Amino acid sequence: MSTFVSSVKSSDSPTQHAVGFQKAFQLIRSTNNNTKFQANTDMVIIYLSAGITSKDSSEEDKKATLRVINEENSFLNNSVMILTYALMNDGVTGLKELAFLRDLAEQNSGKYGVPDRTALPVIKGSMMVLNQLSNLETTVGRFYTNLPNRMIDEAVFSLPFSDEMGDGLIMTVSKPCYFGNLLLGIVGVDVNLAYILEDVTYYQDSLASYTFLIDDKGYTLMHPSLTRPYLLSEPPLHTDIIHYENIPKFELVRQNILSLPLGSQIIAVPVNSSLSWHINKLRETGKEAYNVSYAWKMVQDTSFILCIVVIQPEIPVKQLKNLNTVPSSKLLYHRLDLLGQPSACLHFKQLATLESPTVMLSAGSFSSPYEHLSQPETKRMVEHYTAYLSDNTRLIANPGLKFSVRNEVMATSHVTDEWMTQMEMSSLNTYIVRRYIATPNGVLRIYPGSLMDKAFDPTRRQWYLHAVANPGLISLTGPYLDVGGAGYVVTISHTIHSSSTQLSSGHTVAVMGIDFTLRYFYKVLMDLLPVCNQDGGNKIRCFIMEDRGYLVAHPTLIDPKGHAPVEQQHITHKEPLVANDILNHPNFVKKNLCNSFSDRTVQRFYKFNTSLAGDLTNLVHGSHCSKYRLARIPGTNTFVGIVNETCDSLAFCACSMVDRLCLNCHRMEQNECECPCECPLEVNECTGNLTNAENRNPSCEVHQEPVTYTAIDPGLQDALHQCVNSRCSQRLESGDCFGVLDCEWCMVDSDGKTHLDKSYCAPQKECFGGIVGAKSPYVDDMGAIGDEVITLNMIKSAPVGPVAGGIMGCIMVLVLAVYAYRHQIHRRSHQHMSPLAAQEMSVRMSNLENDRDERDDDSHEDRGIISNTRFIAAVIERHAHSPERRRRYWGRSGTESDHGYSTMSPQEDSENPPCNNDPLSAGVDVGNHDEDLDLDTPPQTAALLSHKFHHYRSHHPTLHHSHHLQAAVTVHTVDAEC
Repeated sequence: MSTFVSSVKSSDSPTQHAVGFQKAFQLIRSTNNNTKFQANTDMVIIYLSAGITSKDSSEEDKKATLRVINEENSFLNNSVMILTYALMNDGVTGLKELAFLRDLAEQNSGKYGVPDRTALPVIKGSMMVLNQLSNLETTVGRFYTNLPNRMIDEAVFSLPFSDEMGDGLIMTVSKPCYFGNLLLGIVGVDVNLAYILEDVTYYQDSLASYTFLIDDKGYTLMHPSLTRPYLLSEPPLHTDIIHYENIPKFELVRQNILSLPLGSQIIAVPVNSSLSWHINKLRETGKEAYNVSYAWKMVQDTSFILCIVVIQPEIPVKQLKNLNTVPSSKLLYHRLDLLGQPSACLHFKQLATLESPTVMLSAGSFSSPYEHLSQPETKRMVEHYTAYLSDNTRLIANPGLKFSVRNEVMATSHVTDEWMTQMEMSSLNTYIVRRYIATPNGVLRIYPGSLMDKAFDPTRRQWYLHAVANPGLISLTGPYLDVGGAGYVVTISHTIHSSSTQLSSGHTVAVMGIDFTLRYFYKVLMDLLPVCNQDGGNKIRCFIMEDRGYLVAHPTLIDPKGHAPVEQQHITHKEPLVANDILNHPNFVKKNLCNSFSDRTVQRFYKFNTSLAGDLTNLVHGSHCSKYRLARIPGTNTFVGIVNETCDSLAFCACSMVDRLCLNCHRMEQNECECPCECPLEVNECTGNLTNAENRNPSCEVHQEPVTYTAIDPGLQDALHQCVNSRCSQRLESGDCFGVLDCEWCMVDSDGKTHLDKSYCAPQKECFGGIVGAKSPYVDDMGAIGDEVITLNMIKSAPVGPVAGGIMGCIMVLVLAVYAYRHQIHRRSHQHMSPLAAQEMSVRMSNLENDRDERDDDSHEDRGIISNTRFIAAVIERHAHSPERRRRYWGRSGTESDHGYSTMSPQEDSENPPCNNDPLSAGVDVGNHDEDLDLDTPPQTAALLSHKFHHYRSHHPTLHHSHHLQAAVTVHTVDAEC
């Protein structure tokens, strides 16, 4: 509505009063149908108008307007009051207009010959005159004084909205103030949404239960599939709870929740129509149905309803007994910057220590999570945490932690000795980035001990969620860019359970994880299957794929010429021939849909059957060019595959090259190959209802939360040494360097194409991705390369535009002065002028960048012009567009008819690297090359802009480079003689 009002323009046409009132009553009826109004609910139409009607049919317009009001209000039992405000317009608004507005407020339909349709009396309103001196806040803003005073002394909670002062999402709690029967006004307070919802957000009773909070109309305020309010920047979609709990028979439960202040109900849900997070909470998966128990209660003095959901049969939760700390272990809190640890060092970019693991308590470990997140930690607070957690006497007061947190810290301390032993003895240390263990309450123990961001929650990370979703299995997650500076990593995680029976795996009490370098997994693959490396991965390729279809190891993920980020690479993208075939295997893979309300999208994703027995091979006969074999890795959620491609062949998988939008959002077939993608979620903004088709989709699980790097003091960073020294320069063989921490096997020169005569091992920041001088995807490492590897191409890609522009400006001024002087001397000695002296033209200045100046066969006219030109007086203009705009046009590939979709081959020859400066998604950038077309403008307009001032057309397109100089010039021509 605000968008509509802001776009309204004044017009000389008469006001259509009848249409306006008809729309207003339709809105009231629509709201009345979707919401159960109480009997004392006030319904008011506030009408601001000058009262002007058509000159030719004034009486007919007035009669038609009163007829609409009479008919529409009769459907609502004459319960709508109309308040009119006359906008005085000098020379236009007169007594007739004021009388008409008064009749509208009093609903005097009989005065215009309109009979009453019901015997119920109308609620008469009032008319108020507004002029240019009227204060709208004290006039229209006090419309409520016309309403009957019912003395409702209840607090009203608004829906969440963004705070204009920058305090995140807030809710306004307001309440009327009375003096006797007189309403004095409204008192209100803005409360942070994260504070109101902290108990629901961090609810942790057992794995098989969760909570949600709704208001008395059914709108959802908090649900497990929503992002934590503390991290939200935009208000969530106001959607009914029935779209989140989209399971059979829940509609009956919803009716009882909204009508009963206290109650409970159990429904049976078939497994094939269950929600994904319900399946993750089940342990007896052999049954065809399971029970879901809902228990709810109205929160006192509010309009909120709290509901606790339990997935049955529930596993009995066993609480940890009171434990004492291990004598040999040292409890060290992760705030090394406050404690002044003498043994501190840098683990890549993180402040760390090798002396012992550190303990981090996330917000879920505290009794008041919002208070912990909103106030800074001090050294005194850290000392209080440490004293309480390491106290075996139980005499130190609790500093605000949950009761079970101390026992979880004590229990995880038993792994310290094992980690320290592995650090000294294990042969895998050169490939392991870090080890950690996390509990459901948010206790994180990590080694090497590292400084973590306060908002980090390990229970919301993919490695934790995947392990919980695959209990008893080793789960692989990744690859993803490590925020700590270790490059691309893959995480191995596994759940730890309480004592269990043979039928049940018990209650999850913790999840352990290890981060390995990405190249380590491909190294293991090559060591176990030497056949994969016979021809460098060209014809015979091996890969590891997790249960959602994302690749953990593949030749293109470690190829220096790949140029693209290695995160979220799917088998449908990298191996379309294999993907097309495995979609035809029954009961192996299923394509799913879910509604994501956090970003208002419909997500399409794959789920592979991890109980696969035996191998999978080509199902479609005739695929002679590509043979594959796929097998599950026992005890894990992953599969290993081998592809033998004997000849060139193509397969189509619909994958957008510029975004994640699906090719066809109106249809999804199980056997059609397409990359995981998303479609817009069509929602009615007024009612929060979905379209009929999307209403059948289940709700998605919670998104993985982004991790923020915790910056440390630059002075401290410069003074510390690296915790791990891999001695990359001493590793002379590829096998000794490949996959080692902070090492890269440099194979490609800085142009990104030429292979080095002799490969060598170097630190990651000097040779990221195996390319000499390639920029790191970490923003603060960009440009931190030795002078010996900086080439001309790297200089071109550096941000020297402003400096170059200033230098060029100085040169222009100097040459202009010389030109003016010589031009005057020349005019005195020669009295004739070239016929082209008054002609205006533009000359390309690409020679200023040492670029090739390609011309067509008809360029002799251009050469003739330049031969008579002494100098070009130019205004320099540099094209400077945002990285986002560059990325939008850079990603386009193929012909104009493919609309951004690509038919992919296994070699990926046609894929363009995305241009991205995002620190967590940027690919390897090897600088600009003469052969690369780097468009600063859309392809359709680049050619037009390059010829904007030309009077001729070149048959060859002009190449625009990142620092292209374009000049609008006036050329003064003189004779070629000096």
